[in-house]
Amino acid sequence: MKKIVSLIVIVGVLMSFGIAQGAQAQEKVELEWWSPQAAQPTQVAYYDYIIAQFEKKYPYVEIEKLDMIDEDFKISLRSTMAAGIPPDVWFSWGGGILKSYVDAGCVVDLTELLNEPWALEVIPRAPIAQRTFYGRAYAVPTHLWAGHFFINTDLFDESGVEVPTEPWTWDEFKEAIETFKANGVIPITLGGKEKWELSFYYMYLVDRVGGSEIFTKALNRKPGYSFEDPVFVEAGKRTQELVELGAFQKGFLGAGYSEGERLFSVSEAAMYLIGSWMVSALRASYPEFPLDIIKFPTVPGGKGDPTMLLGGVQGSWAISEASKCKKEAKELFRLLYTPENIIKFAQQTGEPIVFSVELPPGTYDPAIEKQLKDAAKASWLQFAYDQSCPPRLASVHLDNVAGLFAGTVTPEQMATAQEECARELENEGILPFE
Repeated sequence: MKKIVSLIVIVGVLMSFGIAQGAQAQEKVELEWWSPQAAQPTQVAYYDYIIAQFEKKYPYVEIEKLDMIDEDFKISLRSTMAAGIPPDVWFSWGGGILKSYVDAGCVVDLTELLNEPWALEVIPRAPIAQRTFYGRAYAVPTHLWAGHFFINTDLFDESGVEVPTEPWTWDEFKEAIETFKANGVIPITLGGKEKWELSFYYMYLVDRVGGSEIFTKALNRKPGYSFEDPVFVEAGKRTQELVELGAFQKGFLGAGYSEGERLFSVSEAAMYLIGSWMVSALRASYPEFPLDIIKFPTVPGGKGDPTMLLGGVQGSWAISEASKCKKEAKELFRLLYTPENIIKFAQQTGEPIVFSVELPPGTYDPAIEKQLKDAAKASWLQFAYDQSCPPRLASVHLDNVAGLFAGTVTPEQMATAQEECARELENEGILPFE
């Protein structure tokens, strides 16, 4: 009898221990998730859906998602990384900024995750390249972007400006700007406050003047290539020419992204040089908007191929090395990238996806369809300079391009500032990347 009692006691103790262990395993986990998508309501709504799915499947996990605008996100992420308290999961554009966090030991290596069967089935290898350093992958890509002039076809018609089927010449572009002004229409809306929109004009002009390889070769310190090359100076001069022409709305340097977008959405501006992400937000508020796209103009004597576009893989998700819930973060990624959720993402957000998943007909807006066709024919897709470069050079670039638009920095001064920073980074072993 004593043996039986003892056995019961032992079994009871073991069961209690198991229950305690199970309770401990199910302790509440808080996962912090950051994005720069505050101005993209369709994306916010989609990820809210994912969070509800995930928390239902893993009730012990509570996800706190914080959506910010671009610049607030970049500054906050940089500050929390430096302080050692970053979010668990965060958005990345890839490129030089991501590499700087990798070099600092701040990012989880996702190579094994991306080689799991489900990932090999739906995620092509090419989009992972801008997120791969030293042969290891550090972020999971989601969608693409291309940068076109989005146009309001009604304002073109009302102003007597014909929508071009081929890229305008520089003179034709300037003539269209003058025509819009004469008709009381803002030719181009621009949110200059965060600086990165300003960079779009400079980047396109560098390519149109000097061709698609000059930036990459200057960045990677190839012999005979420099940011002081006359190509960069001419790009700066043509950028300032647009300002002097009055191509943008009054006060554009103080206008944030939302204000620039608003002027286009309410039909006060004829053109808007921006990425694919704008379309879903526009359609959410103005489903019948008369939208089309045109390419950036050519320049006389330029070496650039007019099919070239700004663009590439726009978004991806990374996990912080400092995170205490890496396991749960990886489970979140596995849920995000099921074929069903990928299709829902494309349908709900309208963003062009990177995945090998067949989408139902009519998933994309006609403007996005045209962008994808242009991207398929493009000779080059130029990744944004401020994401391609190491953080210090990215800051120098953005500060100087803002000065260029404001008229406080000359094209020559901007070229010199970029080159001097690149040389410093080369001496420190940060450049070249290749």
